[in-house]
Amino acid sequence: MKFLMKLGLLFGGLAVLIGAGAIITPNLTKNHGSELALAIDNVNPAVKTEDVYADTTIKPIRHYIGGGGEHEYVYEMQTYNQHGESRKLHFESQWVLKPHRYLKITTKGQNVETWKAVDKSEVPSGVRQNLMMS
Repeated sequence: MKFLMKLGLLFGGLAVLIGAGAIITPNLTKNHGSELALAIDNVNPAVKTEDVYADTTIKPIRHYIGGGGEHEYVYEMQTYNQHGESRKLHFESQWVLKPHRYLKITTKGQNVETWKAVDKSEVPSGVRQNLMMS
């Protein structure tokens, strides 16, 4: 009986640690574009998918040739969600982004799931204000 109680306490403690880790890690991975941060956000059920917005007035921070011979451009962007909360996001593209455009980026934590260019009218007004200031 004591063994079962100790086993129950062990599994209960592990469940609490895993739950706390799932809640805490999004704050630890925010603004980090490392492979580890991307992997953690990808499997963490506490990290929700959200849309963020960015402008394309920046230049790529890195350019390289991919495994298939394609050009790859890496950007580090300041993005904003619909509530005006900001975060840095590393973003890869096979194209040089046209300047003075707006992007709507669907993310799961630091992972970019999809992105597309949008008209200024599709960007929430509070987000546009933040993008103009950055």
